[in-house]
Amino acid sequence: MSENRLLATLPIKERERLLPNLKRVPLSLGDVLYDSDKRIRYVYFPTSGVVSLLCAIDNSASIEVGTVGMEGMAGISVFLGVDASPNRALVQVAGEALRMKVKEFREVAEQNGRFHSLLHLYTYALMTQMALSVACNRFHNVEKRLARWLLMMHDRAQVAEFKFTQELISRMIGTRRPHVSTAVGNLHNAGLIHNGRGRINILDRQGLLQVACDCYRTAKENFDGLFNA
Repeated sequence: MSENRLLATLPIKERERLLPNLKRVPLSLGDVLYDSDKRIRYVYFPTSGVVSLLCAIDNSASIEVGTVGMEGMAGISVFLGVDASPNRALVQVAGEALRMKVKEFREVAEQNGRFHSLLHLYTYALMTQMALSVACNRFHNVEKRLARWLLMMHDRAQVAEFKFTQELISRMIGTRRPHVSTAVGNLHNAGLIHNGRGRINILDRQGLLQVACDCYRTAKENFDGLFNA
């Protein structure tokens, strides 16, 4: 049943203990899984699609500080004993997830075992990703940031075509739309992506890797380490 890498890493007995409490649900584009500073009722283990963790700057603006896909879970603050999150969890790429009630999740997560230790490691990897995302959006040029973001989306969604407008990308990586337009055009002209109407296709992943900054590689190594520990 589990196509989520975090759950698939668990020993069979621990995974079977979770399965009765997991419900497969669709993740529709634009769904808000939980809002900032509001009580979290469910945690989600995506099996496909991508969830963006957004930090609101003011009433009208927000920036992406983290992403969650099939490698992890949305709602990790619950594991830390906090009923809410400062971030909004928004479905950026449609897919599916295994959903679990917070109470049931805590009952299993608090037991000493592989799941408990794995959630600690995942928390660290996610915190690293979020810190790198903030630093990257502040110090690296738009082209590097865009390449990093597209690679992260590709890793989590496992698809090469995305319904992304330049306006959306500008909000996610924290820059103005004209700068995104220039960066998209450069990657398109280099043959790394194809930019259509509201769609972006990744054509050359290796080429994007060469453009992206080390922030991408560092964050990816942390997540990959989860499944080799």
